[in-house]
Amino acid sequence: MEILAPYPSEENWTGHLQRMDHMRPLQPFAPEVVAFIAAFSHAILRDASMRSHPELMALGHWMRRTRIAEMKDQFNAERGDRVFLPRGVALHFAPSNVDSIFIYSWFLALLAGNLNIVRVSTRRGEQAMRLMATLNHLLACPEFAAVRDRSLVLSFEHEEGLAQALSAKCQIRVLWGGDQAISRLRQVPLPPLATEIVFADRFSFAAMKARAVLRQDEPGFRQLIRDFFADSFWFDQMACSSPRMIVWIGASWEIDDAKQRFWPALKAYVAERGVHRPAAASITRLTTMYAYAAQGEVDTILSSVDEVPSRAHLKSDAKRFRELHCGGGMFLERECERLQDFLPLIQPKDQTMSVFGFDRAELDEFAHSLPTRAIDRVVALGKSLMFSRVWDGVDLLRAFSRQVEIDA
Repeated sequence: MEILAPYPSEENWTGHLQRMDHMRPLQPFAPEVVAFIAAFSHAILRDASMRSHPELMALGHWMRRTRIAEMKDQFNAERGDRVFLPRGVALHFAPSNVDSIFIYSWFLALLAGNLNIVRVSTRRGEQAMRLMATLNHLLACPEFAAVRDRSLVLSFEHEEGLAQALSAKCQIRVLWGGDQAISRLRQVPLPPLATEIVFADRFSFAAMKARAVLRQDEPGFRQLIRDFFADSFWFDQMACSSPRMIVWIGASWEIDDAKQRFWPALKAYVAERGVHRPAAASITRLTTMYAYAAQGEVDTILSSVDEVPSRAHLKSDAKRFRELHCGGGMFLERECERLQDFLPLIQPKDQTMSVFGFDRAELDEFAHSLPTRAIDRVVALGKSLMFSRVWDGVDLLRAFSRQVEIDA
C-alpha cells in the first residue's frame, strides 16, 4: 500500500482514513474546492513540461474556474429549490489505461461536496506521476487544508482485503476498468445504504460521410485529420471512447475516393507527429490481424501490420471484433449507404460514435433508433476524449449527490 496523496504524510493510510470518519462533507461547489480545482488547472496550463501532452492540457482546460462556474450555474438551475447534499465518502477505483480519469472522477465528486478515497493503479504512467506531483504541491498549501483532510489517494495491487476495508467506508463506489476487473470488484460487498456506479470496458467507432470528406477544402481537411488523430492516438486507442473502427457512409464510389484521400493523409500526419511503435506493438497487431482473419471477422487486410495506421475490412457477419481489438493504431472499416444501415451491427458494448459530415436531423433519427443500452455519446470528430459530467449516460454530479425531500 502506497499513499500518493496527500504526500508526504505524517500518518499511515489507516490513520488518515480514521480521521476522515469524523469529518463532515462540504457543501456542493464549496469555495475552497472551487479554488483548489482552479489552482490545479492553472498549474497544469502554466507548466511547460506538460505542454507536450495534449490530454493533460485538455484536463487543465476542462477544470478552469470559468468552466466550474458554468457547471455550478447549471447544477443550481437544475436543482431549483430542491435540496441536494453530498452522499458522504466516494470511493474511486481508477483504470490503468487512461491516467487522467481518476482526476475527473475525484474532482466531480469533490465538487458535489464528498470526501474521497481514490485507488490508482500500480501501473500508472509518467502523466499520472506528474499530476500527483502537482496535486501534492497544492494540497500542502494551508488554504486547501479542507480538501487535503478529505482526500486520500492510494496505490495497491488488486487485494480483496484492502478493497473490502475501503468499500466498508464509502457511501458511493465508482468502478472504472476492464470487464474482468469490474466483475471482481463488484463481488466486494458494500454497506447496505451505499450505491455504485460502473464504467466498464466499451468500444467506440467513427462514422464519416464520404461526400463531406471529399468536399473539404485543404484547411478543413487538415483539421479533419488532426481531429481524428487526437481521438485515436492520445491514449494509443486504449481509451474506451477512442475510435477503433470507421464506418464510411455514402455511395461506393464516394467511399473509395474518400479513403484514397483520407488514409494517405493520416499516415503522413502520424509520421509528422513522430508516432513510433516498438516492435512488440507490431507483433501484437500482426497476431490480432491473423486472429481476425482466422475467426472470420475480417475479409481483407488492407495494410502492412508495420504501418501506422494499420487497417482491415470487417465482414458483414462479424461478431467478436470488439473483444479482439488490440489498439495501437489499428482500424477496422465498414461501408454503408446510409447511417441507419449500420444499426444491426451495434451492440450494448458500444459507447461513443464520433461523427463527421452529418446534420442534427440525421443524428437524431439515428439516436432514436438505437438498440437498448447501445451508444451513450454522439460527438463531433475531435471530441471523443473530451470528458463530460455526463459519462456513459450517467450524470456524475447528480450521482454523487443525494436529494433530501422536503414536503412540509
